[in-house]
Amino acid sequence: MNCLQSRFPMRVLVLSVAAALANAAAPARAGDSDEAVRDLTQPTTSVEVGGLYVDHSSAKFGEYTGLNKEGGYAIGNLEAYGGDGPASAYRWRILGINLGLDSRYLLGEVGTQGSWRLTGVYDQIPHNAWDNYQTLWNGAGSSTLTLPAGYPAASTRLSSTGTVGGVLANWNNIQSPNATASTTGGGPGYVIPANMKPFDIGTERKRGNVFFSMFLGPGLEFKASVRHEEKDGTKLTGVNIGRFTGVSALLPEPIDSSHDQFELGISFTGQQAFFNFSYYGSLYHNNVNLWTVDNPGANNAVLNNVARLQSYPDNEMSQFNLSGGYKFTPYTRLTFSGSLAHLTQDESFIASPSGSTWVVPESSAHAKVSNSSFLARLTSNVAKGWNLSASYKYQDRDNHTPIATFLTTGGDTAGASTQYSNEPINRKENVFNLDADYSLGRGQGVKAEYEYQKIDRTSTAEESPFRAETTTEDTVRFEYRRTLDESLTGRISYSYSKRRSSDYEVGNPAPVNPPAPLPAVDPLLPGFEQFYISDRDRNKVRSTLNYQASDTVTVQGTLDYNRDHYPSQYGLSEAQSFVFGLDGGWAASQDMSFSVFYNYEDMKSTMNSLAIARGSSTATLVPHTSGPPCAAFTNVSNVLPSDYYTDSCRQWTEEQADKVHTLGVAGRVRNLMGGRLAIDGDLTYQHATTPINVTGGTYFSNGVPSSATGNVWIGAQSYPDIVSEYTQLRLAGTYLLDKQSSVRLTYIYGHMKSSDWQYDNYSNSSLGVLAVQNYIGPGITAPNYNVNAVGISYLYRFR
Repeated sequence: MNCLQSRFPMRVLVLSVAAALANAAAPARAGDSDEAVRDLTQPTTSVEVGGLYVDHSSAKFGEYTGLNKEGGYAIGNLEAYGGDGPASAYRWRILGINLGLDSRYLLGEVGTQGSWRLTGVYDQIPHNAWDNYQTLWNGAGSSTLTLPAGYPAASTRLSSTGTVGGVLANWNNIQSPNATASTTGGGPGYVIPANMKPFDIGTERKRGNVFFSMFLGPGLEFKASVRHEEKDGTKLTGVNIGRFTGVSALLPEPIDSSHDQFELGISFTGQQAFFNFSYYGSLYHNNVNLWTVDNPGANNAVLNNVARLQSYPDNEMSQFNLSGGYKFTPYTRLTFSGSLAHLTQDESFIASPSGSTWVVPESSAHAKVSNSSFLARLTSNVAKGWNLSASYKYQDRDNHTPIATFLTTGGDTAGASTQYSNEPINRKENVFNLDADYSLGRGQGVKAEYEYQKIDRTSTAEESPFRAETTTEDTVRFEYRRTLDESLTGRISYSYSKRRSSDYEVGNPAPVNPPAPLPAVDPLLPGFEQFYISDRDRNKVRSTLNYQASDTVTVQGTLDYNRDHYPSQYGLSEAQSFVFGLDGGWAASQDMSFSVFYNYEDMKSTMNSLAIARGSSTATLVPHTSGPPCAAFTNVSNVLPSDYYTDSCRQWTEEQADKVHTLGVAGRVRNLMGGRLAIDGDLTYQHATTPINVTGGTYFSNGVPSSATGNVWIGAQSYPDIVSEYTQLRLAGTYLLDKQSSVRLTYIYGHMKSSDWQYDNYSNSSLGVLAVQNYIGPGITAPNYNVNAVGISYLYRFR
C-alpha cells in the first residue's frame, strides 16, 4: 500500500468551480424566433470583466481552478466573432475563459468555411496539491535539498551501536532526544521539529497548440498541428536514505519538463471510400536529471552523506497512422485502422556516486520499443431486421532494449553490490469479435456477441518476470431492449467472461541456506497467482430505463453490477462494483427548468495471503502446534517451525471498499423582473467512505534465540474508515441594464470535511512528524475547509 495515497473521491466535481465562472457567461436571450435565428447567423460578441474575492485559502478548494489563496481575483471572459458578412464564408472568432485565473483558456480561430481553417489555443492547468506540507530541507523546489543551517555536522551524528543506549541515541532513530549524553537537546527529536518549514506542493501546465487544415480538392483535406507543453512545480516522492536502517521522507521532487507534439495528415472522403493517413511525433525533454538530498541521519561519509536520485529520462516517439473504409453495398461496409510506432529512450545515466562499488556497463538504457496495431470491422445488414458485424484487433509491443548486467547498492550506502539485469518485456494481443443484432418487431430487439482474446507476455531476459506467458479470455454478451410505449423504453444486458492462463509457474517459498542477499525477490506462495494473468470469471449486468412522464418531465435510471472471481488460493480473490444512478429533468416553462441526479457507487475488493519467512532453514524444523488459539512459541535461531506453511495463524485477509453517494440539483430561471433578471444555480453533495478491514495476523520475533515467547502472535486490526464529505453551492444572477449591458453577481460556497488515517494519524499524534522512528512525516492532514467566493462583473454584448 502506498502510505500517503490520496483517497478523496472527487469524481464528479474536480472542475466545477472553474465552470462556475465560465458557464454563467451567457446572459439571458429573450426574444422571438427571429432573434434566435439572428443569434445563430450573426453571433454576438460579449466581454465580461469584474472581480472575485475568496475568503479562505485552500489548495483542495482551488485544486484545478487557481482559486487556492485568500484574496481577490480578476474575472475575464471573452467571446468575439467577425467576418466579411452574411455573403462571405470568411469567419473569425476569439474565445477567452477564466482569463484572470491560473486556469485560463484562450482560443483564436480564422478561416473560410469549406476552404481552410487556422486555430490557435493557449491553455493553463494548475494543480494545487497540498498547502500544509512541511519539510526539513532547504531548497524545496530545486534539484538540491540541503539540511538547514546549524544542523549538526555529519561527523557528530552517531550510528547505532546495538546497545540499548546506542539505539536511543542513534541519529537514524529520529525520536531520539539526545545525540550524546553530554549534548542536551542535541538529538533529532529536538532538531528536526524545530527546523520544519511549510512549502506548497503543486504543478502548473502551460500548453500552446496550433492547428491548420485546408481542402486541396473535392473530398481531399490536409491537416497539420503542433503542440508545446511546459510543466513546472513539485510533486511528493518517497525517498529512502541509508536503506533499512536509514531515514525516509516524502520530499518535493522538482518538476521542469517540456513536451512537443507534431502531427501531419491527409484525408480523402468519397461516395464509397474514405481514408486518413497521418504522422505523429512526440519529443519529451526533462530539465531535471540528477537531484540530491542531504542525509539527516547517521553519517555515511563514504558516499558524501548525500542521496542521489534521477528524474524521468528524455524520450522520443514517431508514429504512422492509417485508417479508412469502403462501402461495398448500401448495407455492407468495411472499416479499418492501423498504426506503427517507434519509441526510444537514450538519456544518459547519472554518474555512479564517488566511493561506491557500482558497476554500470552502459552509458544509457539504449531503450527501443516498437508498437504496432491493427483493427478491422465488417458490418452488414444481411436481411430485414438483421445486423451482423465481425472485427479483428491486433496489438504488438516489441521491446528491443538490450540486456545489461549492473552492480549497485541501494539507498546510497557503501557496501557489497547486488547484481541484476534489466528485463525487456513484450506484449501481443489478438481479439476476435462477432455480434448479431435482430429486431423482434416494433420497439423490441435482441443482440448477441462473442469475443475471443489472447494475450502473450514474454521477455527476452534470462528469466521472465511473468509466471504465465499466455492468457485467453472468452466473453459472451446478450442484450434485450424494448419500448413499452411512447414514454417508456429500457434495455438490459448480461455478459460472462472466462479468462484462463496456460502453464502457470507456482512459487516455492521454502527458505534456502544461506538466504539470498538483499534486495532479493520475495518467494511466492504455492496457490498465489498474479491477478492480471490469473484465472478469472467475470459477470456483468447493465440496465437502463427511460421514462418520458410528460412533455416537460423526464426520468432516467441506470443500474450496473460487476463481479470478478479469482479462484487462486492466495492473492486477489474477488472484486465487485455496484453503480446506481437516477436523474430527472423538469422544464416548467420556456423560462424555467430544473434537474436532479443521484448516484451511488459501491466498489469492493478482497485479497488473502499467508505470512511467509525470508531466511534460512536447517535440516530439523522445530515442532509447533498451530492455533487456534494462536499463541507464542519458542524461537530457535535460523530454524523454522515444522508447520510453517500450513499454520492457519499466518493467514490473513484484507477487504477494501469505496462507497460514494453523490446528489446534485440544478436550475435556471429566465425573464424575471420584466425580462431583466436571469438566475442559475446548482448544489452538489458527496459523501464517500473507504473502509479497510483485515483479519488474521502474524508472528513477530523478539530477536532472542530459544526464548519461550520468542515468536509472539499479533492479531491484525482493521483501519479506521477514510471519510470525506463535500458540498458545493453555486449561484449566479444576471441583470440586464439595457439591450447591450448587464451585471452579474456570482456566489460559490465550498465545504469539505474529511479524515484519513494515512495523514491524520501522524500529524495528530503527540510526536507529530516524528511519529515513526525512521520516517520524517510531512505534516499533512486530510483536507478540511469552508470557503466562500463572491464575484461581481460587467458584461457588454454587441454585434
